[in-house]
Amino acid sequence: MQLDDILKLDIKLLVAFTTIMEEGSVSRAAEKLGVTQPALSKSLQRLRELFDDSLFTRQAYGLTPTARASELHGHIQPILSSLSKLMTPNTLDIANLSRKFKLRVDESDLENFIEPLLASLQYEAPRLQLSITSWGDTQFDQLTSGNVDLGIRRVNDTPSNIRSKLVGYMEACIVISEAHPLFNKESATLKELLEHRFVTHHLGHNQSSTFTKAQLKLKQQGYQLEPSLETDSLMAAMQAVKRGMALVASRSIGELFIKLMSSKTSSSEQCGVLNFHPVKILPIPNEVIEVDEYSGSHPIHIFWHERFNNDLAHRWLREKIILLMRESPWMHPPA
Repeated sequence: MQLDDILKLDIKLLVAFTTIMEEGSVSRAAEKLGVTQPALSKSLQRLRELFDDSLFTRQAYGLTPTARASELHGHIQPILSSLSKLMTPNTLDIANLSRKFKLRVDESDLENFIEPLLASLQYEAPRLQLSITSWGDTQFDQLTSGNVDLGIRRVNDTPSNIRSKLVGYMEACIVISEAHPLFNKESATLKELLEHRFVTHHLGHNQSSTFTKAQLKLKQQGYQLEPSLETDSLMAAMQAVKRGMALVASRSIGELFIKLMSSKTSSSEQCGVLNFHPVKILPIPNEVIEVDEYSGSHPIHIFWHERFNNDLAHRWLREKIILLMRESPWMHPPA
């Protein structure tokens, strides 16, 4: 058949043909389909013209298919079965889901859910694979190109083809070790903090970032927020804190530093060396809170491309991540 001939096909005609084949009678087929016998007879006439064959011959006990009809039946049945599958709701077999998801998320946000997520996937979806990397300079381009399945970040606006959902709000904090001159204080003013060196981790320095906006406002008030070190490396930030720098980071990173730096490792004890660096968290100074558009508690969004919106596996993973993030002790869920 040529394309013009294919366009003449009507699914209803194919259903009518198959039903007549199965029932061996126009009247019984009409009753089964819920149509009148004359209407089905017209459909049969259209089928005969379409395939240039009588298709059925009348016998005393009913209709007998011609050789052409039997041949057509063998082709049409799989087509109708495939069409039926198209209308069947998708199902998701998590236990056997074999798929790789690529995530872009910075460590400060990753700390909110990675441990329970890996534990959950180990039992629920053991064949699922994850690729997790930090954000680079681009954001939504990677989602549009298909190089990223899910993104988690502080964002204000998204393109029309990118879906997003507010997960919650993350507090910022100041992390200092006993090597810092302000270690014995429970809070510090911005002036006091700026008298000493500090390090920033994943705050971003593009013109639209909240850190840059707050930095510009504080500069107008006479404050110079110029970190001695800017890094996206936790190891570099940790070494800086050990040596007396104040770290400006998310609350999740602050708690992580307390856990890692205020403990003794077994290997260190065996070597007779204490790897123990008391660390504490100070609140963000009021001077910063007052100029910050989010008052020190920044929104975290999860976002994905429109093409994955109704993907069952994709939806299952992103909803699990959202749930785990909202259960994090450092995340304040939206009202």
